[in-house]
Amino acid sequence: MRKSASLVFLLLLVAAFIPLQGAVHAQGAARVEVKSVYSLNRYGFATISENVTFTNNGTSAIQVPTIAIGFGALSSDIVDANLTAGFSMGTPPSTGGPFTVSGGKPIPAGGNSSYVLEALLNNIVSTAKNGSLSVDVLSSPSISTRVASLVNVVQMPTQASFTSAPAGLKASILGTNNTYYSVLTNVLPTEANTSVRTMSSNSAQDFNPLRVVDALRTISIAPNGTPEVTDKIEFENLGTVALARLYVSLLAPNSTQVTILTGTPNEPVLENPFQMSLTGGAIDLRSFVVGYPSDGVQTGTDFTLTYRYQLGTSYYSTSGGKVTINIPETPPVQAFVDSYSINFSLRQGANGIEVSPVNLGAVTPWHTGTASFSYGVSLGWFLDGGLPFASVTFLFLLIGLFVVRSSALPGKEAEEEEETSSELTSAMIAAFDEKTNVINGLWPEIATKGANELDKAYFDEVRARLDSFRNKALQRLNEVKQKSTSQRFADVVGQIQTTEREVDRAAKDKLNLYQQYYLRQMRKEVYDRLLPQYTKRLERALNQLSDELHTVQREAKLI
Repeated sequence: MRKSASLVFLLLLVAAFIPLQGAVHAQGAARVEVKSVYSLNRYGFATISENVTFTNNGTSAIQVPTIAIGFGALSSDIVDANLTAGFSMGTPPSTGGPFTVSGGKPIPAGGNSSYVLEALLNNIVSTAKNGSLSVDVLSSPSISTRVASLVNVVQMPTQASFTSAPAGLKASILGTNNTYYSVLTNVLPTEANTSVRTMSSNSAQDFNPLRVVDALRTISIAPNGTPEVTDKIEFENLGTVALARLYVSLLAPNSTQVTILTGTPNEPVLENPFQMSLTGGAIDLRSFVVGYPSDGVQTGTDFTLTYRYQLGTSYYSTSGGKVTINIPETPPVQAFVDSYSINFSLRQGANGIEVSPVNLGAVTPWHTGTASFSYGVSLGWFLDGGLPFASVTFLFLLIGLFVVRSSALPGKEAEEEEETSSELTSAMIAAFDEKTNVINGLWPEIATKGANELDKAYFDEVRARLDSFRNKALQRLNEVKQKSTSQRFADVVGQIQTTEREVDRAAKDKLNLYQQYYLRQMRKEVYDRLLPQYTKRLERALNQLSDELHTVQREAKLI
């Protein structure tokens, strides 16, 4: 009887202990929520962001649990990973994980804690025999613990989509972006879900895998003493559609204008540099790529782009005539770069230590680091405008001379000076009209030439002829600028100078097109396709110049 009573008592004690243990376990466990975001970049790489949140619903503090997160078949594509500060990541068996995360401060009762594990993936795009592109995709990661809520998201570039949704995900469209997602609850530990998906063919999509062969960023000194940047990017379009825009990472606000120096496919190139405003941080290749349809750099094409702009003021400081530059080492285009270098170049009039190029080799979009450089302008430096002291002194002397001359002109002499300004304007207009007549006469002249006459020497002579008439017109324009006595008149003359540069570029670009065709360096179908575009551009510039010359003639009579 005593033995039976002891057994019953033991069973009751065990029965009472089991729920107690369950309560203690529930009390001490954190609620785990994960949001997994796979983002496909427009230039053919991807990032994974694992946002992990722990919530303590208990009445006492608990520790952040250790969790292993993996990416299955995508592990071999991972080239880098990082973790939110304050947490630690164990050494994975390979670069691609799985990644074991622990650490962080204890979670107080009713509190929460979170971290973000990020991974960078390359070589995720492949080309099928039919020419279509396929992409490695993550539908869901592997997580070593039970998850109360798991949200999986696949984000696509603008207008890009898969021919079919990744396994287990639903398609959704947010604006112009296709997104695939799933929402799961009470998920037990499981393997990662990955797949290979074919991209839909869409000419409007912003998905152009690139191979950036080489990038060179040069920091130099502009004529006014301020630092400027020249980026040279050599790349190949590996996508299935033309590359219309190249998004670049400027060391300046995105609103900065850049000067396009070269845009070089295996067809004719632009004759002269020109300025361009960026649109959303992108250089519109369609507006100046020569030798191709107007939709940009064609698929499978190698291309070299060089552009220049003023360095943003946040990247340099001045003190006592010394300019100190500190710039990030991130590449000029957000892509994997086979070879990347940063060069510093002094110019005459500046003093400093020549710095050897920083050869960084192959870099990723996540590359970090800082490059520094300093120089001095020998004649001084104005903190406000960053102008050499000698230039500003010359400006004041010039203004002083003008004031003295103006005040010395009494009555009738002043009237004669006004008449002289009007005469100079008329002479300038005549010089520009003369150059316009030369330009318009070139094309019928070329058409009457025999095949033996159309050689490189002839086209060089034509360019020299254009330069001669241009120099004469610009000399007249500078004479008029010196007589400018009103801001409005000066603005009109300045606009004429800007338009004249476009006329000169357009004329020489069209001449270059003729040369390439008549010297049998261009196919006839390419010439026939491009000639209307070049002709229209030149006519538009000449019409604008004509309108501005009429305006300046009216303004001159009012001075």
